[in-house]
Amino acid sequence: MGFLSNLFKVNKKDTDPYKYYPKDLKEHCEYNDKYQSLFNSICFYTEQINSLYSDFINTKSEKSFNELLLYCQKYIELLPQLEEAHKEDTRINGNVYPSKYCLPYHKLAMAYEKAECYNSAINVCQEAINLGYEDGTKGGFSARLKRLKEKQNKIMHT
Repeated sequence: MGFLSNLFKVNKKDTDPYKYYPKDLKEHCEYNDKYQSLFNSICFYTEQINSLYSDFINTKSEKSFNELLLYCQKYIELLPQLEEAHKEDTRINGNVYPSKYCLPYHKLAMAYEKAECYNSAINVCQEAINLGYEDGTKGGFSARLKRLKEKQNKIMHT
């Protein structure tokens, strides 16, 4: 029994499932293990944000708006981890992420604008700009910010 219990202890300590993989494959598998949950969350939040934004635009539902805000915030909380994953992916796999498009900031700015909450939309744009994110439009958050300030000024002067 002593021999078998010692053998079993040795096998319990060997927890590296990729121990015998080639280095590049091992790194790739470890990367996937490390970030799979993050990627699943990002995909889920992306689907929710797009769906809730469409629903809000079509119905002007306060419930959709509030849920949209919630999912955008959850996504935004994951951005530091996502940036870390991108850096690691670049190091391991050579993938480059030239765009700094950020869906939650983009949809938040547009939703606040549609709700005529210009101060909030302006704050979202300024935060996104400060963090270096883009909204995927020609002028980006800077042009959106300018338009929002113009709308806000019009309202204040009427």
